[in-house]
Amino acid sequence: MLRTAFLVGFLGLFAASPGMAAAAPVGEYGDWRMFVSGSGQAKNCYIAGEPKRSTPENARRGDIFLIVSHRPGQGVRNEVSVRVGYPFSATSEPFARIGSDNYAFFTGAQVENGADEWAWLEKLDDQARLVTAMKRGNELMFKGTSARGTLTTDSYSLKGVTAAMKALDAACPAP
Repeated sequence: MLRTAFLVGFLGLFAASPGMAAAAPVGEYGDWRMFVSGSGQAKNCYIAGEPKRSTPENARRGDIFLIVSHRPGQGVRNEVSVRVGYPFSATSEPFARIGSDNYAFFTGAQVENGADEWAWLEKLDDQARLVTAMKRGNELMFKGTSARGTLTTDSYSLKGVTAAMKALDAACPAP
């Protein structure tokens, strides 16, 4: 139930991902870009990074990116999500890894809501821990399995994420 309510709110913001990809960033920090939309209670700020490497290289995929979002009007901070560019398998157990630490994700395919290319952290308590690890690390690796059974690995550079997070916090401060 919590997942469904969470996803409904999230999808209202990001379901039209091609529009998001086409939006102009308000800042660029190393390998990360920051975007701001809306105002007041509807203000949404997020940073986005794209993988530097993806395997298998011949896999047919759409847009791939990782996002950290703040939505102060909804009390949301450090919401980490990933779009993998293919429909996840309903049995996929995606995860992110920084160094030796793994972070479990759940997918839109697992809740059947039309967001089958998206994944979010399994435990909300892990959001701040993952963001801290992103600031300290050099690379984030994300693995997931497509509906066709293909295991993919995306490697994100974390260069600039600390500066991007500072800008994100300033653009959308906590209420």
